[in-house]
Amino acid sequence: MDTNMTKDLAAMHGYFDEITEELLMLREIDNLEMYRLLTDLGKELKELSPEECTEENYVYGCISNVYIVDEYDQGRIFYRGNSDAHVVRGYLAILLNALSGLTPEDVITGTKEAVEAFARKTDLKASLTPNRANAFGNIYKLMVEKAARRLADEGEDPGSV
Repeated sequence: MDTNMTKDLAAMHGYFDEITEELLMLREIDNLEMYRLLTDLGKELKELSPEECTEENYVYGCISNVYIVDEYDQGRIFYRGNSDAHVVRGYLAILLNALSGLTPEDVITGTKEAVEAFARKTDLKASLTPNRANAFGNIYKLMVEKAARRLADEGEDPGSV
């Protein structure tokens, strides 16, 4: 875990803006170019150990197998994950990059609008099968749930998720 990756919501918004612009630019050239970028992003993810591929880390509602692990350090949450589907792995990489390093509070209360805007601007539902598009939402949902658990473990009120 790279604890130098701490960030705030402004940095997360900046990341989403950059990756959205890049995906849209590539889509204008050719949808295959956009998928190549997603596949390349997914290749950067490190494999999870078999011990990390547990029911608690499994993303339900996906056709592919997707797992997300969270770690908590110095008030920040860091995510790692992997999927057996190339395009889903790319979208997973985007969410992991965007949300890792935030505080759990920021993940819970400050990311939904940005994640929804990313999905809307990139027209996620049109570029993926319905089940794969749902996977994106389910991945995000598990990340928020893990942040809420971290807050609960710290004895704080996670509020409504």
